[in-house]
Amino acid sequence: MRYGLIPLALLCLYASNSFAALEVITSSEENTLSEIESQYDIDPMLIAVNDKFSRHNKKAYDIEELQDSIASEKDHYQSLLSQLQAKILSQSTMAPFYHQVETVVKNIDSLEKRSQTETAALKKEIMDIHSEYDAINQQRADKSQKLFKLKTSITDRLIADLSKPSSQLPITIDGSTECSKYQSISDCLKESKNFILTNTRNDSPFLNNKSVLLSYEVVDASMNMHGNLHYKVAMNFKPSYNKKIDAILAEKLGLKSAMITLVSNVAADWYINGTKIGTGKKLFHEIPLGKHGILASYQSKDKSSVETIEGNGVFNYNFNVPVASKNSVELLPETTKNTNKTSSSTAIKPKAKYTLFSDQTSTKTTQAVNKTKNNSGYEYFMGVKPETKKQQVQFSHKPATN
Repeated sequence: MRYGLIPLALLCLYASNSFAALEVITSSEENTLSEIESQYDIDPMLIAVNDKFSRHNKKAYDIEELQDSIASEKDHYQSLLSQLQAKILSQSTMAPFYHQVETVVKNIDSLEKRSQTETAALKKEIMDIHSEYDAINQQRADKSQKLFKLKTSITDRLIADLSKPSSQLPITIDGSTECSKYQSISDCLKESKNFILTNTRNDSPFLNNKSVLLSYEVVDASMNMHGNLHYKVAMNFKPSYNKKIDAILAEKLGLKSAMITLVSNVAADWYINGTKIGTGKKLFHEIPLGKHGILASYQSKDKSSVETIEGNGVFNYNFNVPVASKNSVELLPETTKNTNKTSSSTAIKPKAKYTLFSDQTSTKTTQAVNKTKNNSGYEYFMGVKPETKKQQVQFSHKPATN
């Protein structure tokens, strides 16, 4: 009678499988794979073009700043033109003023010529960079084509070998488990059989849960006084081509993709092999296994690296960004007061908005004024002289006292 069986969770740790001569990839196929890897070594090309692309992004940001300088100079020019009439009417010496206008015009012309030259050079540069990435991608395509051809060859060999009537997979396992010390060796082995078969099928790439068991024999077994059972089991299966073999080949040959996560502390522009894939602090992207150039760009700064993608992973590219003050006050521009006497009936009241970023609250001074108006209150006109009797009454009117 069995009084209790300790779980067989340690079985896999002690088991040593000795599979037969069946191989997913033979030594000659391994040599072919190594030759393909050596023939299409894209590391140096990828590192060089990734660095070029990083420098290109810096130049593009410099041109954006140049465009801002041109816009600023044009604003300055318009400001000077607006002063021209007043300068002429004031009969002041115009030579310094004209010299100032001339200087601004020349600055604008110089900056625009520089912008055109650098923009044209940048366009040619990005075309050259894309050409280099295209060449690398062509290398990848040629490599993938050869790898798929190799995979087809391996698959055809395996299917032919495994489908032969004489094809068998003998497996011998030396294992250990714990039984109840009141239990016989035979009973313990009988209860362990399903567990041994399940783990054997899971461990072998040539077996699945539908694989046929041809034979099962306990070669040796012994148990000590504490219930520790040591055994040696010989099994024989009918092997078959299945999804596990296909997955092993795809991973070994690099013919599958992975999901990578791109993380930054800012909303960066993300590029993989020179192609922009998005903008944000966290992006997910599916990418083929192999070597890839990853670049994150934020304003004039870049972070880049060449990574070997072998599976799902996370890549962090953080930037040093100044931290804004948490307690600040934003003041809207002051409203210009209307002092035109002909429109005194529509006097403009100043408005102000104070935003406190520390507690995210906002107070508008106009809310109290509007509330007073809705309750039939009175408006007060300051700095405007009445021109009619009606306006004199309106301007000096005081609320009636109870």
